[in-house]
Amino acid sequence: MLNHSCVCPAALDRCDRCDLLLDFPGLHLVAVSKARAGLVLEVESCDPVTGCPGCGVIATGHGRIVVEVLDAPWAGRPVRIRWRKRRWVCLEDVCEVATFLEQDPEVCAPRGLLSTRAIRWAIGQLRREGATIQGLARQLGTTWNTLWSQVQPVLARAAEDPSRFEGVQVLGVDEHIWHHRDPRRRGPKALTGMVDLTRGTHPTARLLDLVPGRSGTVYRDWLD
Repeated sequence: MLNHSCVCPAALDRCDRCDLLLDFPGLHLVAVSKARAGLVLEVESCDPVTGCPGCGVIATGHGRIVVEVLDAPWAGRPVRIRWRKRRWVCLEDVCEVATFLEQDPEVCAPRGLLSTRAIRWAIGQLRREGATIQGLARQLGTTWNTLWSQVQPVLARAAEDPSRFEGVQVLGVDEHIWHHRDPRRRGPKALTGMVDLTRGTHPTARLLDLVPGRSGTVYRDWLD
């Protein structure tokens, strides 16, 4: 079934059902291949015009480049997205922007290695399923360092957001031994987790914060 709801010509043979499985608004699935590392999904947009981010003048299309990002697993297989990004040229003489690439934060952050969906999936696994970074990296077909470099900044921003404390009425404390290795190499062994146990706010206990140490002083300092 061809996708007649967008501005793309029917000759491009894009399918509504494939786009529904892809679930990236604004992007179309144009090819699927199987590689040793998993599935490779090739996608592209069909925006006919766009404004220059510098001056707002309508830009001119200048081909596409392929950017590859990791996506959340599908059917138990690692997935890589090959995004055929549109390159645009600004012809306005006084504009400082010469060329730029299309961006969509709903798909991936600029220069990101993981899709927004993959980061959201990984954090959900860490919070609810007791997963490890190494285990998630294996499911994504990548390395520990690659996954953590993309997930850590998102977690840091969430930890600095004071709105996460809204509605907290019952606070739990979860002491945890993180590892049994040398702390000079692996960091602190003991951690204290602050957990929201308020009934009805979340399906499961929600981790609010994780701080080094395991003592009453650590808990008191966090409350202060």
